[in-house]
Amino acid sequence: MTLVMIKLGLEGETIYREVNMGKVAKPKKHRHKRHYTFMIISGDSDGSTKRLHLNHFKTQLLAYTCFAIALAIVCYIIYTAITIDTLRNIEVQQKEQLEQLITDNDQLTAANEKLQTENEQLSAAINKRIEDEQVVAEEAEALAIPSGFPLSGTASMTNAVDDTNSTTVTTLTDDNKDTATGNPIVVFTAGEGSNVIASGSGTVTSVTTDAKFGNVITIDHGNGYVSIYRNSGNPLVSEGDSIDRGDILFVVGEDNTSLGYQIQQDENFINPETLIEING
Repeated sequence: MTLVMIKLGLEGETIYREVNMGKVAKPKKHRHKRHYTFMIISGDSDGSTKRLHLNHFKTQLLAYTCFAIALAIVCYIIYTAITIDTLRNIEVQQKEQLEQLITDNDQLTAANEKLQTENEQLSAAINKRIEDEQVVAEEAEALAIPSGFPLSGTASMTNAVDDTNSTTVTTLTDDNKDTATGNPIVVFTAGEGSNVIASGSGTVTSVTTDAKFGNVITIDHGNGYVSIYRNSGNPLVSEGDSIDRGDILFVVGEDNTSLGYQIQQDENFINPETLIEING
């Protein structure tokens, strides 16, 4: 067996043909490793040159390093773009939130102003009501003082004293005013058709008979004052009734023109003249 090796060169490749017993074998291709080098040549004004020569390993290292740097720069640019976009979105959201907060604040301010106005109106209404109630209370307190005239018409008035041990009242004169004893009483002589009226508001505590005048109505005014009306007419109120100043207690007729009027203050009799308001 004869082996003939023929070496051919074709564009940088070596082709071997094998001749074996008159037959030509198929050519075999061999891949060559490529080696890269990097060279920098610089020239000076004096004609000298400088060369920087990197072998294959250093060239690959430089290429990989440049690639890594370029990749890092691209990644940084992408990251920066994403970050900027995210920050812009956050800025837009914060701007929308700020606008919403401003709107909410304006609404709250308007609502607060409305509430303040309503509060002022309510306070004014409450103060007005308190003032009105105070006026009403003062008026009611004033009306509860038995200072009114106990008759609806004109009448003559005589000061006297009522001794519980006597069957009649004693009229006071210049001669006996210092010696007469008894509880102070004012005796009115009224005209027929007039009325005996309450001198102040209060509650009827009793309606009883009276040996000296016929009947007696007692009104407690709730402030320490008690007024007593003694007349022979028919009582028009009953025990427990609430009485306003001016309410009719007796109607004066032909047979009951005399009224005995007394006032107690803190359970002590006082002269009714000190409270009676006489107009005209």
